Amino acid sequence: MNLNKNSIKKLVLIFLICTADILWSAGFIYLWKTKGVVLSVKEASVNIPGIFVQNLIVEAVPILLFFLFLFRLGKNFQTEMYLKITGKMQKCTVGILGGILLALALWCLVTKADKVTVLYNLPYYTVFIAFAEEFVVRGICVYLVRGEEPYIRYLAPNLLFAVMHLFSYANWGAITVPYVISFVSSELLGLLTMGCIFQFLKEKSGTLWTAVLVHAILDYSVVLSYR
Repeated sequence: MNLNKNSIKKLVLIFLICTADILWSAGFIYLWKTKGVVLSVKEASVNIPGIFVQNLIVEAVPILLFFLFLFRLGKNFQTEMYLKITGKMQKCTVGILGGILLALALWCLVTKADKVTVLYNLPYYTVFIAFAEEFVVRGICVYLVRGEEPYIRYLAPNLLFAVMHLFSYANWGAITVPYVISFVSSELLGLLTMGCIFQFLKEKSGTLWTAVLVHAILDYSVVLSYR
């Protein structure tokens, strides 16, 4: 691996971005959980305003990055972040994936007792989770290393994406050495692979929305396990 100083700076930058994102969110959730005030998205109907504010606070870094890059890139923002949907193929793909997501939501509305939670989980998993993660990792981070070799462009952002799940897979609890070893040996490769698949979908389709919607469908499917 032959990296020049500029490449190293880019890698350090995306590392800092991902680290700031996960430490901010994990820090707040761990604090709230310790105090017994963290709200569960599985019971969103209990306190919709409260959990919405909680989600906004947790996602403060992606929100800040969104406006920062919007200002920095100006009229090129949509193009550079792959946020445009143009052409029949892109529109058809996004339409099909959006339809699948909505069909899943409708099924859950019919089969689940807590309709409010089912409805809230749709924007939660689509916007606060899928879009936020895709925008930060497959959007900003990939943009910053766009001129690097493919193995760097794929491995660096998506390895960070995998490591960012270290806290959520521990249910936002204490991170111990045995847990880290278990995570690295059993979860890391799968998450890295999934991240690379999301990036491939984005680059192959030409729009970030493909990855966002596939990500949202996979994550929102957890609602099927709700009572």
